[in-house]
Amino acid sequence: MSRLAMLAALTVAPALAYATPSGQTMGQLELGTISQPVVGGGMVPPGKWPDAVAVLGPSGSCTGTLIAPDVVLTAGHCANINPDVVVVDTTNYNGSGGKRIAIESITAYPEFRKTYDVAVIVLKQPVEGIEPRKVARGCTFTGFREETMVHLVGFGLTQEDGGGSNTSLREAMAPVLDPTCSGGNGCREGASPAGEFVAGGGGADSCFGDSGGPVYLDTERGAILIASVSRGLDDSPRPCGGGGIYVRTDKVVRWIEETTARVIAKDDCTGDGLESGGPDDEGGGDDRSAMFAGGCSATSNAAWGALFVLLPIALLRRRRRNARRV
Repeated sequence: MSRLAMLAALTVAPALAYATPSGQTMGQLELGTISQPVVGGGMVPPGKWPDAVAVLGPSGSCTGTLIAPDVVLTAGHCANINPDVVVVDTTNYNGSGGKRIAIESITAYPEFRKTYDVAVIVLKQPVEGIEPRKVARGCTFTGFREETMVHLVGFGLTQEDGGGSNTSLREAMAPVLDPTCSGGNGCREGASPAGEFVAGGGGADSCFGDSGGPVYLDTERGAILIASVSRGLDDSPRPCGGGGIYVRTDKVVRWIEETTARVIAKDDCTGDGLESGGPDDEGGGDDRSAMFAGGCSATSNAAWGALFVLLPIALLRRRRRNARRV
C-alpha cells in the first residue's frame, strides 16, 4: 500500500510515475506483475471492500473511499495528481470490469500539510449499487489502543523498497502502534489531540499509491471507516513496511458535510471514545479550503509547481515525512 503518496501516472506509455505525498515524482516504473502481496498482505476478493475506489488523474493515482453516493474521501495531497476520474466496483482498475465516474471537484482540508491530510471528491454522478461506508464517530474509538488490529486497503505498491508496480486492490492487517499519534516521529501538532494514529510496521503497511485509502476497524456493527492513509513515519528505514500515520475520520466528518453539503452516514455507536473531546471532534473546518475543480490544479502555493520533478532512485530510501502515499 502507499507510503509517501505514491502517484501512478496514467499515460499511454506502459509505465507508472509515483510521487510523494508532497507531490514529488518518484520516477518511472515499468508495468509488470508483482508476486509479493500488498506489503504484508494479499489480494482483495471481489465484493469484500466495494467502497474502496481508485482515484486517477493525469499526474498519478491514489485510493479513496465512497462515503456518500457521490462523495469520496481521499488524502489532501492527492489533489496534486489533478484527479479527474474514480474507478468503482473493481479490484483492478487496469483490468476489465469496474465503472469510471468523472470527478466534479476535489477540495483539500485547510492547510492539510499542517493539519488533517484529507480531501473530499464530489462526483459528477452518484454511484449506484454500492453502499457508502459509514465513517467513525468519537465513540467508535472506545477501547482503541495499542495492538488494536485494523485493515489497510489500497491500490498501492507491494514491495518494502517501493519498487515494482500494481493496479490491484490489496489489503493487510496491521496493529495500532500509537493510538493518539503523540510520540512524534511525523505526527502533526495541527492534528492533535488524537487526530491521527500510527499503525503497521514489521512488514505490514501501506505504500506508494495507497494515499487516501481506507483504514477499516471491525466492530459489532460491521467494518467502519476510521481513517484515511496519509504518510510514513519519519524514522522508517525503508519506503514501505515500517509503519505509517493515518488521519481519523471522526475529526473531519463535520467539515466533510459542510464542504459537500451532503449528509454522511456515521457509525451508530454510543458513548465516548478515545480522546473524543478534541476541538475538531466530528467537526472542524473553515473557509480556507483549497478547491481543485474538474481535476485541474488550483493550488495557491506556487511551490507546488516544482513538486513533480523526477528524483533519483535514492530518494525512495528517504524517510517519508509529509503526505506519504499517493
